[in-house]
Order: sequence, then C-alpha cells, then structure tokens
Amino acid sequence: MSNIPIKPDNLVQFLGLSRDDLRLLDQHWGLFAQGAETLARDFYHYLFSHPATAATFRDYSEAQIEALIQRQAEHGYGLLHNRLDASWQMAMQQLGAKHHYLGIDPAWLAGAYTIYWRHWQPVLEKFVPAQDRSQLGRILISLLMGDLMCQLSGYARASRETDSERSAVFDVLLDTLASTRMENNTENSSLLQVLCERLPRKSRYITLAGYFLCSHQGHDVLTLEASAGMRLAKPTLSFASEDPCWVALKQNQIVVQLTDDPSAPQWIQQLRPRVKELVFLPFASGDLQGVGFIGARAEGYFQRIGSDYFEAFAHLGEIVLQLRNRMLRDPLTKVPNRLLFMDRLEIARRQASREESLLGVVLLDLDGFKPVNDRFGHGAGDRLLVSITQRIRQCLRSGDTLGRLGGDEFGLLFPALSSLDDLDMVCARILEAVRKPLEMDGERVNVSASLGVTIYPLDDVSVETLLAHADLALYAAKNQGGDQLSLYSLTLDEAAQNAAKMRRTLEKGLQNHTLVLYYQPIINSFGGVSGVESLIRILDPEQGLLGPAAFWAGLDHHRYARDLGIFVMDAAFRQGQTWQQQGLSLRVSINISAHHLLDARFLSDLEAALAKYPGLAPEQIEIEITESAPLHDLSQAQERLNACNRLGVRIALDDFGTGNASLTYLQQLPAQSVKLDQSFVRDMINDPKDLAIVAAVITASRMLGLDVIAEGVETEAHAKLLAKMGCSHLQGYLFAKPMPGEDIPLWVQRFKGLGLGLPSHSSIDILPTLLEGHAQRTESFLQALCEQNTIPLHVLDEDAEDKCHLGRWLKGDGSLRFGDLPEFLPILQRHEKIHQLARQAKHFLDNGEKAKAMSLGSLLELENGKMIGELRELVYDEGELQAENHACGCDER
Repeated sequence: MSNIPIKPDNLVQFLGLSRDDLRLLDQHWGLFAQGAETLARDFYHYLFSHPATAATFRDYSEAQIEALIQRQAEHGYGLLHNRLDASWQMAMQQLGAKHHYLGIDPAWLAGAYTIYWRHWQPVLEKFVPAQDRSQLGRILISLLMGDLMCQLSGYARASRETDSERSAVFDVLLDTLASTRMENNTENSSLLQVLCERLPRKSRYITLAGYFLCSHQGHDVLTLEASAGMRLAKPTLSFASEDPCWVALKQNQIVVQLTDDPSAPQWIQQLRPRVKELVFLPFASGDLQGVGFIGARAEGYFQRIGSDYFEAFAHLGEIVLQLRNRMLRDPLTKVPNRLLFMDRLEIARRQASREESLLGVVLLDLDGFKPVNDRFGHGAGDRLLVSITQRIRQCLRSGDTLGRLGGDEFGLLFPALSSLDDLDMVCARILEAVRKPLEMDGERVNVSASLGVTIYPLDDVSVETLLAHADLALYAAKNQGGDQLSLYSLTLDEAAQNAAKMRRTLEKGLQNHTLVLYYQPIINSFGGVSGVESLIRILDPEQGLLGPAAFWAGLDHHRYARDLGIFVMDAAFRQGQTWQQQGLSLRVSINISAHHLLDARFLSDLEAALAKYPGLAPEQIEIEITESAPLHDLSQAQERLNACNRLGVRIALDDFGTGNASLTYLQQLPAQSVKLDQSFVRDMINDPKDLAIVAAVITASRMLGLDVIAEGVETEAHAKLLAKMGCSHLQGYLFAKPMPGEDIPLWVQRFKGLGLGLPSHSSIDILPTLLEGHAQRTESFLQALCEQNTIPLHVLDEDAEDKCHLGRWLKGDGSLRFGDLPEFLPILQRHEKIHQLARQAKHFLDNGEKAKAMSLGSLLELENGKMIGELRELVYDEGELQAENHACGCDER
C-alpha cells in the first residue's frame, strides 16, 4: 500500500492518530487483512446467536446471507486501509442509518465490534514485533472506535429524522381529525382532501397523497377524488386483480408497493423517481368504498414510521363516507343530491383549472313529466324518475357525475373533455335513452329531456354562476320545443353552428366523391426531396377548391373519421405506388384522426390498404397523429401505433408543441418523426421564446433518434437557421405549395435545393450530453454488480441497444452523419457487445457467481472505454476536417 500523505480531518485528530501511526499500519495491515472473511463469518455467527439481532435476518435467503458476509469481509478489509477519510465516514454514516431502518439496536451494533478485536489481538501478539505491538494495538482500537462513531452518528441522525417525520405526520393527522368535531359542518366531506393536501406540504418524505372512491360494492371502476403533491396520470382505475390499489380494497388490508417493482402497474411505475414507495389504505361505509394512497420518496418509509400513523387516514375516510351516505345522497334515486353535486362541481372545477381541461356542466329537465305524475300518481312518478336515472347512468363515462337537484331536474358533470364533440356525443346518447317509451301501469308513456349546457373554463365563473348559466341554456332548450340541448354562450352557440356547417360540407364531399388529395414536398437538410405530406381538399362544383378551413370541424368527428381515413389511405397509397412505378421513391405521409386511430377497425383498414397497393413498401408510409388531437385512450393509442410499427409503417407527431401533452406523447408514443408546428417556426427569428422552443424540440428529438420536420418554412433565412440547428427536414411555401399528385414528378425534377448542407457541428453538439448520460448509467451498472445500488432501468432489455441514451443517437443522428464511414460499423458492434456483456454479467450475478460477473464488468468497462475513444476520434476528427474544408471554401457534400 502506498504511503500517500494524508491531511488529517477532525475525526482522525480526535482519535489521536498521526501520520506515523498510519505509516505503521501500512506496514502491517496485510497481516490483519488475511483473515477478513473468517472475521466476517464469525461476525454474523455472533449476530445470529442472539435473538435481538437474529430477528432482523430471519427472512434472508442463504444467498443473501452469503452476500452480507462478503460485504462484511470487504468492510473489514477497507477498515484497515481506509484512513477514516471523508468518503469512508459518509459510507459508515449511511450504514448506521440503514441499521436504524432495519430496527437493529445501536447497543448490539457496538457490542459486535468486540469480534474484530478478538481476531486482531492474536495476530498482533503473534506476528507483530514487540516494539510495535502497543502502538499498533492503540491504532487498531482507534480505527474501531472511529468506525463505530461514524455508524452511531448516522444511526442517530436517521433516528432524529424518523422522530421528526413521525411528529410532522402526527400533527397533520391530529389537526385534520380535530376538524371532525364540527359534525354539522357540511365541509366535513372535504376533510380527506384537506389531509391529502397537508401531508406533502408538512412532510419531508411524503410527495403524494390522495384517494379513489367507487360508488358501490362490486363496482369495477375507482375514480380519483383528490390528489396532492403530484399530478396523477390516471383519473380512473378499472378493475385489475393485480393492481395493489384494488388488492387493498378487495382484501381490506393495507398494501405497500415499491414503484420500481417490474410487476407494478404502469401508472405506479410512472411516479418514479419522486415516489419510491406507496401505501394503500382501504376504507368503506355502507355501499361506498375508497382507497387512500400515500407516496414517499424513500424505500422502507412506512415500515420505519409505523403503519399506526396512517391508519388514521382510513379512519377519516370512513367518517367522510358516513357523512356522504347520511347527508349527500338523494333517498329516491341514490345519486348525489344538490349538496354533493355542488361539492363535486367545485372539485371538478378546480381540477379542470389545474389540468387545463374542459369541464361540461349540464342541467337536465324532463319534458312531459308533470302530466305523467298527475295522471298516474306520485308513486308512478317516483318509479319513472328511478328508471330515467338508471338509463342516464348507463350513458355516462367513468368519472362523470349525475345528481338529482330537485323534482325532475338533474345535474351532470363531464370532466376532462378533450373537445366539444365529446360532450355532443354523450348528450346525444342521453337524449336518445330518455325518449325511449316506458311502461306505466300497463300503458306506454313517453317523456323526453331538455339539456342546458355550459363549458368551464370557456365560461370562467363560480360554481353557482355556472349552474345559473346552464339554467338559462336549459330554459332556451325548453322554449325551442325540448328534446334537445342548448349552449349557454352565444359565442359557443355560434361556434357550434359553424362546426355543424363544416361537418355538412365534409359529409357532402364524402357523399358526392369530391374529396381530393394535394401533396406538399418535404425537403431534407442536404437539399434533397425525401417525401410528401398528403393534404385533404374538396373540389366543390360550385365553390371550387376548398381548403381545410371550410370543413376542419368534421375531420375528427366520430361520424366521418373512419370514412375519411379510408379515403386518404386509398388515394395516398395509390399515388405513392404510381410514383414508385415512375421511378420516384418518396415517403408518403398521411394524416389520421384520433377517432379513426382508436376505432377497433383501424388496423384492418390499414392492412387492407397496404395489401391493395403492394408496390408501395410500408417503410415509405408515415402516419401523422396530430399532437393536439384528443387521444381519449393513450394506452390504446400506444398499442395501435406499435402495431403500425410492426407492419413497417412510420409514425410522426404532427403540430408538435401546440397541445397539452407534448412531452407525454414524445415519451410514450412510438414515433419516428416529430413535426414542429409552424406557429413556432414562423416567428423563431424574431421571437426568442419560439427559437428556444424550436431548439429544445430539435435537440430532444435528435437525442431520441427521431427525425425533425419543421413546418411553415417560408424564407431562406428560416431554412438556413433550422439546418444549422440540426433540423433534418423542412416543409413550407419556400419550397412548394401543396399540388396535385401528377405535378410532383416534374417539380422534383426541377427542384434545385438551397444548398442547406448539414453543418459540421450538427452531430457533435449533443454528443457530450449523451456521453455523460451513458457514463452515468455505465457507472451505476458497475456499482450494481458490486451490490452498491440497483440495476439501472432498461439496461437488461433485449433491445436495450436501441433504447439507451447512446443507442438512440447511434441509430439516428449518428447513422445519418457517419453511417457511410467504415469506422462507424465497429463502434455499433462494440456498443452492442457492451450491452451483451451487461446481460451476461447480470446472469452470473443472479446465479451467485460474483467473480465471473465482476470479471465481465471489468471487460465491459474496458470495451466501453475503447468505444468512447473511437467515437470521439471519429466525430471530432471528422468535424475538424469539415471545418477546415469550410474555411478553404470547399465542401465534401
């Protein structure tokens, strides 16, 4: 061991250790290190022989015990040559904290240190020269004391943090439970929400709190009632037997779930990294059931704090449900009464404001109820109300609310609307359901419904005013004859009429076969034509060629979406095949609406179109999904788009940046291209915010290996700036307006480009960030082989080579730039080898062959270093060469 001078720290000074002491220890440390493994086995034998410490390890397997012994041996070895430096002190403090979390008493921890001295003392007396024994014995005891001091310090700090956390949680629970004394206060129904909001604010470790409710026993949907600390991606949970939320509810027991558990539902895994552990707390009262959930940033948190502190959450939930059952339900129809409806309206209003979504508020009044009630009596009228209530409830989505506000008047809430068409569809179903005949005392009777509608936040007023506005709209619907809906806002009413006119225009185009496709070229940044986008037009015999402004409201309407999609696929694929036969290979992009994409028949429509035009390869087709489109079911959209990819068809996110879910879509949808919306491109030269957004999207897309297509490029200045920023494809009036398909070949032949060669730095500027991310994951994996942390996510996936930070760049931007160079292929091969070594090393580690795993880890580290060196040499040498060529006025492309 080398004699490197050490600057003594406070602990070393406190223990009276000098440089001479450390030099003496350097001379003899090998004598004591030889028995490190024997010492470790005696250490754990000592722990297992005492009930107070053995209980901690009762659930450990033999392999886990062996791993602990090996780590203890490494600890004994390290203790002899660590010099009690800062990193060792920190590690021992963390170990002491872990002992606290495991519930090991510090007294037993301290007692175990006698085992070290029992092993070292015979070695000291037998092998160390007499003149050094006393001094070396003092040094060894000092090392033991220093190590113990660090562990006890960490134990004490963790204990203080635990006590502080318990106090914070207890105070929140106590304050909230104290509020239940106001038994006549109707706000008691919101007490659980108050508790959820307080916990993340007061606790250092709790990052999420909320609860789900279902309306009655056996219901298969849980609806999110409150959530605080983080935004939850799932407002409803359909029944899933393996979901821990449902397990807690069905088994009526507390369930603790780790978010990094591979078997955990996706909505739980998405809470990482801010949530490491969740506890689910069931509660019930009468026919109402609920599950509370609390998320903590630290694993083992709930065991450390104790479940008793959180059982009060379930107790408060029972109180809330008791209050709801007693005070907030209509006794006849069992739906929420006015009080509960107003409460839910306020909650839904806040949620819509927080999530920037639309909330539909509807008042429903029965047409013709009074004559039925007068003729057949109040008992028959009550039966009619119950029957109508059941019909309406069958029309609702999970998460919608139906309440009886009095007499034959009902209120409805439709949260999280993606568009006005959503509300139009469900209201149409309700009107149809109500108007169906009923049998009353052997006679058929007919009633209908009038609906008054307003939309928040378009109608941005209080909950009371929202109801007043819906009531005015209801009055208008009644005056117009009933059996219909009326929108409160004159502006909305006018917009609805315009939308209806647009839908009629599109319907007419479909019926009369006057739809046509125009095509706008897409240019790559090297100046070549790479593809076209198919754009819908209507060739009206009276008005001429109509653009999308005349019919856009119908493009994603449920009545026309599929017919329109089938037409677009057929026309675009036919044109693409024709170009192929003419020797013109172009990628053909088509726009598909969300309604068609989510239609159960979409894949069969696509497969039929592909089969009809075999001359056009699937790889030449790209489906554009509008980023702002209302994808009602993101998981179903993922399945559809993954199926498209399996067919060979590419996916592009269109109008990127204009909707509310840009980053979510980029993260979760299997896209190969991103289309920058023209609203950002148009003003990017003059508006620094737009430029920043464009640069961010280009950089993120390139790091993910995606093509970037900038729409709305109208000037040469825009084109050159985008090319310099690394945007791979451009589209806009600078190059061409949309044109008929037969005009494309001649246009391509005459197109000369603008000389937008990709700048030399365009593949280099994002590489340092990628390499840093790659280095961090590699280091984390190597530490995991030493069992110092967990395996990084996705490192062991079969296709990890294509999904990791560096792999995406190598397959995308790197391949585009260097794919033709012979030096690039060995880099790809070495990258794949690194991932293979990682999987092999993990296999050996799982089988208990740690030495083989560590050997492969060393080989992985060596291969990784070679790959990084080769990559840097290729990229930076090539970049310098192009810089020299550029300076000389020449260009290799």
